[in-house]
Amino acid sequence: MTKVTLDTNLLFEYWKNQPKRAVVERLLALAASQDIDLAITARVREDVPDEPLASEIDALPEIGVRETGSVTRLEYWSLGRDQLGSDEFESFRLQLESTRKHSEPTLPDWRDWDHLHAHMLQQRTVFLTWDKPILWLSQSLKARFGIQIQTPEDFLAEVDRLNPCHPVS
Repeated sequence: MTKVTLDTNLLFEYWKNQPKRAVVERLLALAASQDIDLAITARVREDVPDEPLASEIDALPEIGVRETGSVTRLEYWSLGRDQLGSDEFESFRLQLESTRKHSEPTLPDWRDWDHLHAHMLQQRTVFLTWDKPILWLSQSLKARFGIQIQTPEDFLAEVDRLNPCHPVS
C-alpha cells in the first residue's frame, strides 16, 4: 500500500473549503477505499496551534488521516510518539541554510523540515504538498534521501494512469 504523507497546506485547503478541496477529497476517497494510507506528522499541531482549526486535528481519523509521530524537539516532543532524527538529514538542512544564495527560493521553515524528516524516518512512500520551497528541493531530497515529493495533482494523475479502469471521482 502506498504510504502518503500530507503537508498541512492540503488540510487547510480542505478545512477552509478552498478551490483545491476536491483534490484533497479525492485523496480521502482513496484512503477510504484503502488504496492508500494517508497520514500527517504530529508537527501539524505546531502548524495549526489556534482555534477553530486546531480542533480539526483531533478529528483527522474520522476523515481517514492518521497522525504519526514527528522528530523529537525538546519543546514539542511526546514520549512514545516522536523519534530521534537523522544526523545526515540535519547536516543536509544546515548545509542548505548556510550556502543558500539570496537569489534562490526561500527554504522550508522548521515545521516543514520536521514533516519531511519524519516522513523519511518512517519510510513513507510519497510526500504531497503545494509548498513551493519543498517542491523546489524535491530533486535534492529524492537524490540524497529517497524522499519522493509530488503535488497532489501529479500524484492523482499517476494513480489514474496506473488504474485507468477505476478512477477515483
